[in-house]
Amino acid sequence: MIPPRFDSRNEPRTDRTTSGPITLPETVTSPQAKLVYLYLLVRGTVTVDELGASLDLPKLALFSILQTLAESDLVVRDGDAVSVR
Repeated sequence: MIPPRFDSRNEPRTDRTTSGPITLPETVTSPQAKLVYLYLLVRGTVTVDELGASLDLPKLALFSILQTLAESDLVVRDGDAVSVR
């Protein structure tokens, strides 16, 4: 059995898996927003810090991207945690 990975709160992380091609919503147009959305789609719930470190994006850019994705009802934020809706 493969041991579960843990998030920054030391809780088991449940990564999403997909079978088949991944399609992006048409409203996601910028390359960085596409990257963030795909990362969240594959990884599941992560913190903003994890997202920034993994994608090498500054927090200021992430907050703007996440705001845009949230306004399109594509992501949901719960405190510092972010996930695809």
